Amino acid sequence: MDMYIGSQQLMKKFDECLLKHGYTIEELVDKASDCLLKHIDGKSLSIVCGPGNNGADGLSLAIKLYQQGQHVKVFIFEDHEHLSQANAYYLQKCYDLSIEVYHFQAENLDQTLEHMKTSDTIVDAMFGFGLNSSPRGLYQGVIEGINQFYDKEVIAVDIPTGLDCNSGKPYQSVVSATKTITLSALKNGFLNPDSQYFTGEVIVEKLDLEDVSEEAGLYQLADEEYVSFILKDRIFDGYKGTYGHTCLITGSPEYKGAALLSAKSCVYSGSGITTVMSVPEVIQSLTHFCPEATAVIRAPILLKEDLAKYDALLIGCGLGQSLESYRYVIDVLEKTSQPLVIDADALTILSAHIDLLKTQKRDIILTPHLGEFRRLCDFKDDDDMLVVARDFALKYHVVLVLKGPYTIVTNGYESYRIFSGNKAMATGGMGDVLAGMITSFVGQGYSALQAAMLGVFIHGYAGDHLAETAYTVIPSKLIDYIPTAMHEIIKSNQQRLLKRN
Repeated sequence: MDMYIGSQQLMKKFDECLLKHGYTIEELVDKASDCLLKHIDGKSLSIVCGPGNNGADGLSLAIKLYQQGQHVKVFIFEDHEHLSQANAYYLQKCYDLSIEVYHFQAENLDQTLEHMKTSDTIVDAMFGFGLNSSPRGLYQGVIEGINQFYDKEVIAVDIPTGLDCNSGKPYQSVVSATKTITLSALKNGFLNPDSQYFTGEVIVEKLDLEDVSEEAGLYQLADEEYVSFILKDRIFDGYKGTYGHTCLITGSPEYKGAALLSAKSCVYSGSGITTVMSVPEVIQSLTHFCPEATAVIRAPILLKEDLAKYDALLIGCGLGQSLESYRYVIDVLEKTSQPLVIDADALTILSAHIDLLKTQKRDIILTPHLGEFRRLCDFKDDDDMLVVARDFALKYHVVLVLKGPYTIVTNGYESYRIFSGNKAMATGGMGDVLAGMITSFVGQGYSALQAAMLGVFIHGYAGDHLAETAYTVIPSKLIDYIPTAMHEIIKSNQQRLLKRN
């Protein structure tokens, strides 16, 4: 089953899409409570409901538990003027069925919490993913009260109240759940491992409705099984020409290592022929570091006919930001038509000429980290990066690889978070390795989106293997493991297919 990931803004869009497709909010709440019901096994339950649709989910759940003969109590905040339509609808049903309903008030909070304390299980349905600040006043008091019930099972509906949906960071007060039933998609903040202190076990439940995940722009989680279907085994009668001729326009006297790392990772990822177009200092070292690569001394001006024979190009990786480097980037954009990967210094140069991307008629992959992306795209610190990244890729007709934890890969139409990589990989040179890998896959004939996904996943997969026994993952060591990583992924996929058959 495909696993989708949503930020606050994308989850709002998801709900809007469902309503646009003709579902009523009451129907959506009913389906949500069906999903929740499967995971409730306590004998007595207290369901804490806020005034919005998350609270409505809790109220609908209470009704179904009550009708099953469970001992259920509802706790709700005195905010009748601000109840959502669905919340008011299901609250009235609770009254009609004579379900026990307790109203939180500041003057009787301790007494109300005592009624809650008698239950085995507490369900947090106060706020969903839409919370933008720390719960205050009575809400804060209720949260702190729930967190004092150390012997209770606490189940959060969609997301624990007080946890930021986008970052997974807690606000001042946050419910500490033992289990979170999240609806429709994994919340982006759950990718932050620190969020587990508040979510407990996370279970993703899809509503029994038309799937509008792609229409809403949700991201897919690309794990080993997903990516393994993209990676192709070597063919029986293949030769070096089968797997592409790549050209890496990289390196400078000051930054030799970046060019060497990208060259070796390109070769080790399966490129048929890898040519490094660089300065003499890099080429001299290349013979020892990666004898499998070929080399050409870079001329002061890049000529169209000198670049035409290559299947894929990479520019960046230690190129520097001299006037000559600026000219190289412009030359490549204006004189070539092959698939192109732009990395590192070339991204900084590109940021001054970003509109050149709009005239390109080929696959282009940009591989910035967050700092480099800030030069390319004007965004605020609190902007939704899933939306910013997708919109940028769409505007400039590129595949964007926004590097970081669970790297973003998007072309604006399809968007992914890549499920590999770790904090031990945060070291200089790692991006150069990734750029070489992606270029290798483009040269082998993969689409830009496929090449980016393969490069990022295999890069992280190799890093995860090395991090099992190392505090820091060294880029040159990671390169050595790339062929083994690719072999393991191919074999694992073959075994999965055999089991299915």
